[in-house]
Amino acid sequence: MKAEEIRTLLLQLLEDSGAEWIEAGGCLLFRLRRGGAIWEMACRCLDGRMLAYGRYPAAAADRTQALERCNEINCQVVQGGMFLMEDGRAAFRTEADLPDPYDAAARLREDIEYNAAVITRFWRILMPERPNL
Repeated sequence: MKAEEIRTLLLQLLEDSGAEWIEAGGCLLFRLRRGGAIWEMACRCLDGRMLAYGRYPAAAADRTQALERCNEINCQVVQGGMFLMEDGRAAFRTEADLPDPYDAAARLREDIEYNAAVITRFWRILMPERPNL
């Protein structure tokens, strides 16, 4: 699938869910919520794939400790990777492989759901000062 086709499909999923979104820096940005936790999801549509970045809302207090925690998380997840962004916030990146339209909507949804599950699963580890999950 071409990037624009993937973007159109993602926009339809966001519209169907009622999510508000904006476009910035080549990504579609929207917020997700579970319990008291709110975080940002950034999705970049490329030819044949979509990259999803679940981004925690605040920078880590201790960068070295946060890097160690990212490493521990990366040893546990099946796909994707946790890393620290330049601003010190942790982010989890996943990729949905979308070579053709068959099941593409389901793959997009599954990728976003998996990403969100990892964000919430490790919330208290990466955001101990904000344990609102």
